[in-house]
Amino acid sequence: MEKLIQLAQRIRGEKLRKMVVDFLRNPTLSNETFKKYPREKIEKAGAVFSAGGAPVERDVLNHTIALVEMCDRAVDVFERTYGLKLDRDTLLAAAILHDIAKIFEWKRGRHGLEHTGVLLDHTMLGVAELYSRGFPEEVVHIIAAHFGEHGPTPPRNFEALIMHHIDTMLSLVESRMLSPQAADDTMQFLILDDANFSKIQDAMKDKLEKAGDATGAGKKGKPKHG
Repeated sequence: MEKLIQLAQRIRGEKLRKMVVDFLRNPTLSNETFKKYPREKIEKAGAVFSAGGAPVERDVLNHTIALVEMCDRAVDVFERTYGLKLDRDTLLAAAILHDIAKIFEWKRGRHGLEHTGVLLDHTMLGVAELYSRGFPEEVVHIIAAHFGEHGPTPPRNFEALIMHHIDTMLSLVESRMLSPQAADDTMQFLILDDANFSKIQDAMKDKLEKAGDATGAGKKGKPKHG
């Protein structure tokens, strides 16, 4: 947790920085009915996820550190390259806390990582807790929207959009690294460059033509009833 507290010092606004640090130092749930769920230490916290392949286990702390670092640098790149003024404080606060509720969602048991049985997923649980603690709407929104366009709350500002896509990129890389097939040198990604796109188009065209030929042949051979 100390590493996340150190990263929180990059938040310039004193009030928001204190809110983030206070939550990190005392990551509890306000709602009494949820206090029955165990709280895992962030240093041991894990989560099972899938980015299209087999489910893998993620290290929540290292994932969060990577997300915070990349979001922080992304602010500089977008401002320097495009002149886009982003709210670094809200983006950093959201990145630090976006997965914090996973410590109530997953626990270490005898047989490894186990679900605690909590009925809310970490995003809804985290958003509810931040709301109850009076966090700024902008921070709550970024976390609520980190699932992306197909989630219940799509990104509605650049900060939310940026964090969602960096989080997704990290998930794809982690999934590839942690997959049982990661050591298989023959495993390749499909890159949709012009050449591959043309191949896909040609293959689809060929299939459609064959399907059309088969349909035409069926019609020609169909007996007439008079």
